[in-house]
This record gives sequence, structure tokens and C-alpha cells, in this order.
Amino acid sequence: MEDLLGEAVVALGLLSAFLLVLGIGGLIADYVFPHIPFIERFLDSLPDWEDED
Repeated sequence: MEDLLGEAVVALGLLSAFLLVLGIGGLIADYVFPHIPFIERFLDSLPDWEDED
């Protein structure tokens, strides 16, 4: 039983590290990338997003 719990703790640690990397990447994509000139020009050239209701 302790072996299973140890493996679960390791898996939880790896999953939390992966989700932390994804979260930091999302923050960088939202707040840093739009301030870089050539990425800002690319984002402005994209068509507007339209939701279909």
C-alpha cells in the first residue's frame, strides 16, 4: 500500500509541474507576446473571432 501511495505522490508532483509550466506559458502568451512588435502585427492581421450562437 505504501508503494502505491509513493507512486501517486510522484505522479502528482509530475502533473503539478506540468500544469505549472502550462500556466506560466499561458501568462507569457497573454501578457508578453502582444508587446513584441512583429507578434503584435501578426495578431492584428488575424480576422476577428466570431462566435455562432
